[in-house]
Amino acid sequence: MPQMILDFISRSYFVIIYGIALIASIKTYRKYFDTVFKYLPVIIAYTFCNELLGYMIKYFPDYTFFNDLKDSQYNEIIYNLYDLVFFPYFYYAYWKLSSNKINRNRILWASIIAMSSYIISCFFQNPMDITLFYAYTIASVALLYCIFINFKEKYNAKAKIINRYNLVFWINSSLIIFYSTSPFLLIIGYTQYEMWEFYNLRLVLNILIVVMYSVLTIGFLSNSKRSFK
Repeated sequence: MPQMILDFISRSYFVIIYGIALIASIKTYRKYFDTVFKYLPVIIAYTFCNELLGYMIKYFPDYTFFNDLKDSQYNEIIYNLYDLVFFPYFYYAYWKLSSNKINRNRILWASIIAMSSYIISCFFQNPMDITLFYAYTIASVALLYCIFINFKEKYNAKAKIINRYNLVFWINSSLIIFYSTSPFLLIIGYTQYEMWEFYNLRLVLNILIVVMYSVLTIGFLSNSKRSFK
């Protein structure tokens, strides 16, 4: 058992930050339980469990819940399904945050295009065997667009964009850090594997995860209910 734990930490050390962020989100839940991000702890818990499941399937295939996944090299189906929960959740959150009807429609159409890209990608890629990285890229761009709209509305309202007591600021920052870079890394990983290995881009991706959830954790701890906008 101790060796299994050490193997897990060495291979998936970044998962620890998911657990830390989850604890912080629950500990400070009273500060945002009545906001559009009230289900964020559930998303983080899902992320944490998803990574644990991915680890078990990859390194202990006999424990998989899906027999067909034993023959899949990367068991990417669970990550593709994760995207179908993660991205719509944030699209909806930013749609709710927007107070402008035109911007709400823009967010709605961006989300429709992003989710449609997953359906279209299934005609060209097998979601059981590979991450739908082109759809993931489109979904990431759509998410960044939603964040841009949020920043623009704050700017037009002459509200503080950089506010360390505002949970939305920290969520925006964490998402920008990861989703402005990770799509390019995945595209390289699936189309230029030699480059992926040569530059150890897997490590870069893991570092981005750690930074993203560290920023989010700081946001939970710094958040003030009065500053939520």
